[in-house]
Amino acid sequence: MNTVRRPRRLALAVASLGLALAATGCSYMNPVQTHDFYQAADGTNATLERDGKEFAGVRNAILVEESEGSSVLYATAVNTTTEPLQVRLEGSGESGVLFSTSVTVPAQSTVKIGPDEAQTVSVSQDISTGDILTLAVTADGITEEISLPTTGVSLEHYQRSDGGGDA
Repeated sequence: MNTVRRPRRLALAVASLGLALAATGCSYMNPVQTHDFYQAADGTNATLERDGKEFAGVRNAILVEESEGSSVLYATAVNTTTEPLQVRLEGSGESGVLFSTSVTVPAQSTVKIGPDEAQTVSVSQDISTGDILTLAVTADGITEEISLPTTGVSLEHYQRSDGGGDA
């Protein structure tokens, strides 16, 4: 009777080991997502690199049409260096340059851009919700161009309490 149970126990042990390996296999073979930048929000990111290392950039850049003929840029300028840095932002569309501004970003810091922030970038030209524009991000002589999406204030988190941006 003891000889019958031994194969069952062995089979059960092998099955348990196989199940444990199968359950951990997915995470073992895939990279950890928190190590990679990705588009987690409505806007787009630009990363400026020098010698293979990030030194500046923009996170979650999006142009929000608040009313007919009036839009505002929402973004965060990033500086990972140990010195203050000028980050230049230039938005353009089919009609040419829509806005151009510079942001001074303190060392190893970020600066938020938007209507309720220290820096506001307004566009007084007609932009249609859904348009994809171009944003050139420049710092220390290095430029990266990215897509700049546009949206309206139909998303609640773009509606302002001061009456600006009401749909």
